[in-house]
Amino acid sequence: MSRIFSYLLVSLVVSMSPASALISDRDQSVLVEADEVEMDFASGKRIYRGNVSVKQGTIRIIADQIELFYKGEQLDHGIATGNPAVFRQRPEGKDHDVVGTGKTIELDEINNIVTFITDAKLRQDRDAIEGDRIVYDMGRDKMIVRGGDATPTRTTRVGEDAATALPTQNDNGRPRMVLQPESEDTIGSSPASNNARSASSNGATDKIQSAFINATGAPVFAARTMAGASLGTLPAGTAVRVLRITDSWAEVNASRAVHVWIFGKFVSTQSGVGTVTGSAVRIRSAPSTASDVKVLGEVNAGDKVQVLETRGDWKKITAPSTVPVWIPASRLETATDSDSWNQAWRTQSEIGAAG
Repeated sequence: MSRIFSYLLVSLVVSMSPASALISDRDQSVLVEADEVEMDFASGKRIYRGNVSVKQGTIRIIADQIELFYKGEQLDHGIATGNPAVFRQRPEGKDHDVVGTGKTIELDEINNIVTFITDAKLRQDRDAIEGDRIVYDMGRDKMIVRGGDATPTRTTRVGEDAATALPTQNDNGRPRMVLQPESEDTIGSSPASNNARSASSNGATDKIQSAFINATGAPVFAARTMAGASLGTLPAGTAVRVLRITDSWAEVNASRAVHVWIFGKFVSTQSGVGTVTGSAVRIRSAPSTASDVKVLGEVNAGDKVQVLETRGDWKKITAPSTVPVWIPASRLETATDSDSWNQAWRTQSEIGAAG
């Protein structure tokens, strides 16, 4: 006998407004704790088993098992299972968390959707909704709730959050992993005089070198292509650290003139020099969390940044000198005098700090 399901499309009955909270949460690092971790780098799949805890900004997830699926360095989606699995987030400007539970929770990182499956419940403060399946679209502030024969859709007013409170976790030496976006290779921040890097096996130059930008200047990109996001232009004479050269492109650090974006909530000023107020806040190639926007690094609470522009919820800042970016290799001139290079680097660092 076929089952008959009822569908209910509602604006969030619990007056949730999570969209802005989601953006700021996604700009922070993800801390995952579990009893056991299995990682398959070839497929991009990571499995965390046993008392799994995930923290990202105000987001908390508790589950027996969580599978995370990556496409390159970008988290694509995740699946949490438990009895039940628990999802919690504090919406922007609200006094109470949104708490959802289900035997399975599917997390769509790209489309900002969380789906609770089997014995699904979602509530904030004393407002709650239940069903067989709840699709929670955080970007559009909407829900789709589906009920079945055994679990009809129900909206109620309930008591306090005790029934869905996050259980206390005890570390007991369990694995802890902080998942942060990285460049194609992990690049250290050694000074230009450190030549410890050896040539890579594919013939690309992979040794940190000191250099200057030649007389034509150099356009800066987030990726090794002219079609990538433009991050500014390095003026002629700019001192740079060359991290590697491959396919006629150079990956470099520069201490000025590289412009990146940060979620504005985490910077204390609208213009001029401000202070970062969040921990491990991601900086991006464009003012967006879309999948095609490259995460270039992060800044931390107390860091000073120069705000160049405000656009909606985002602020353009001068990138820290540790951020790796790409320029055409033809725009480089090798530095022959280390003292001159070091002096130029220090001078332009002061210029970069001043805008």
